[in-house]
Formats: sequence, C-alpha cells, structure tokens
Amino acid sequence: MKTSTHPIRTTIVFGLICGLSFVPLAIGIGSMVSGPAAFCLTLWIYLAAYGLLMARWGMKRLTSIAFPLLVALITIFAVNSISAFLWVALGIFSWIRSGICYPTQFKNRIIAEAVVCIGAGVLVGSFSPISPFNWAIAIWMFFLIQSLYFVWFEDPRLSAGEIQRDAFEQARQQAEKILSAGL
Repeated sequence: MKTSTHPIRTTIVFGLICGLSFVPLAIGIGSMVSGPAAFCLTLWIYLAAYGLLMARWGMKRLTSIAFPLLVALITIFAVNSISAFLWVALGIFSWIRSGICYPTQFKNRIIAEAVVCIGAGVLVGSFSPISPFNWAIAIWMFFLIQSLYFVWFEDPRLSAGEIQRDAFEQARQQAEKILSAGL
C-alpha cells in the first residue's frame, strides 16, 4: 500500500494549525474546565492528534498509543500543575514517537529524542510564554523543532518503496545529483 505522506511538512503544518487554534481552543475548554486543567487539556488534544498522525506514519494501530495518552490525561487531573504536565507530555511524546511508532535504532533515537524534545522544551521555556498568544507561537516553534527528528531519521519505508517521497524532495535530490556531477 503506497501512501504519500511527508512527516516534515505535515509536522510544520500541524504545528501552525495548533498555534492558530490554541487561543480559541483554550478559551473554549476554559469555559468548561477551570484552572491549569484547561491549558493542559488543550495541549493534550494536540498530543493526541499528533500521536494519531505518528501512528499512521509508523503504520501502527491507533490503539497502540491509547495507554500513553491515558497516562497523560490522568496526569492532568492528578498533578494539577502545568509545568509537571509539560514534562510528562514531553516524555509521552517521545514514548509514542520512538517507543511505539519508530522503535528501531533505539540508542540513536533516544539521543535524538533527548536533543529534540528537551531542546525544544528548553527553547520554549526560555521564550517565557506567559500570554495565550505567546503560547501559540511557542507551540508552533515546538513543532518546527520536532520536524528536525524526521530530517535526522529518514523513514525506512522510503527506501523500501512502501511510501513515496514528496515531489519537492525528489526534485531537490535530482538537483543535488546534477550539481554534484558538475553538469
């Protein structure tokens, strides 16, 4: 079954959608749930949606990410702390991506998860988002950084021919071949 997905581009667009929808979604959830839970539920929705995308890209069953998402959801109400939830969410994000959806090359992927997730978390934290609009930008920045994961680790299904490379990516590679050959 050949599908045409490109995780880098989709991650960037998904992050943009999350950033743009953050304020209205947080306000809507805030009208139903009070306190830090509203903010955390908004982020949990993004985590769940991106988890579904990663499960699809990794050709995993959607039920395989149910337990990690349940742990994140329970954390929202058990801890009632935004910063604690953010650290748990980063860990679960990494668990879903490197533990469930892309489980090969464990050592390298753990290092990449540490660099990409912790690096993104520190960068977002140094950005000091305090207003909802700052958080919207920080969320998009987080997903921009997350797209680097797919830059570093090419999907092995590309070389196996199970999925097709993006047309732009194919054109870029052909241009690189021409330039490196000196033609």
